Amino acid sequence: MKTAEEMYQFCQEVGFFSGSDRQWGERLFSVLENHLGPDEEVLICFIGLHNRTSATKNDGFYAYALTNHRFIMGQKRIIGDAFKVIPLANLQGLRLTKETSLDILEVTSLEGMIKIVLTEDEAPKILASLNENIQPANQEKASENQLSKAEQLLKMKDLLDQGILTEAEFAKIKDDILK
Repeated sequence: MKTAEEMYQFCQEVGFFSGSDRQWGERLFSVLENHLGPDEEVLICFIGLHNRTSATKNDGFYAYALTNHRFIMGQKRIIGDAFKVIPLANLQGLRLTKETSLDILEVTSLEGMIKIVLTEDEAPKILASLNENIQPANQEKASENQLSKAEQLLKMKDLLDQGILTEAEFAKIKDDILK
C-alpha cells in the first residue's frame, strides 16, 4: 500500500477503525502517504487515539502504519502535520493493556512508550497483525544491509589498495569472510 485511499480501504476490509468517515480517514492517512520513501510499502495500518494520559487528555487521532522500513505515525492538523517515526531496529515491544473499558496498545521503543487507544474488537487483531509483520520486515531490512562475500572482499581489497590494510590483515579478513 502506498496511497491514503489504499490504506483507508485496507482498514475497511480488515475492520480496523471501520466506523470512520472516508474523507476524515483518508486525510489522516495522507500524512503517512506524503512521508513514504520511494521503496517503502505499508504492511499494516490503522487509526487510534494517540498518547492518552487521562479521560480528557490525549493528542487526538493519528494514523499509524508499519512499513517495510519503520513504524510511522501522522496527524493532520489545521496548520501543518504531525509526523513521528520509530525505526524498526528501535522497536522493543508491543503489548495490550486495559484501562477501564479501553484497550491500549503500548508501543515501546528506544525513544520511549506510546499509548494508542483502540476499540476492544480491533486491538487484538492489530497487535497480532503487527507482530506477524514486524519480524519479516526486520529480516528484509537485515538482508538488505548484508553484503555478499564477493562485495565484502571487494571492499577489503579496496582498503588494501589504499594502504589502509596490510597484506596480513587482508589475508585474515579474507579467511574470516570465506569461512
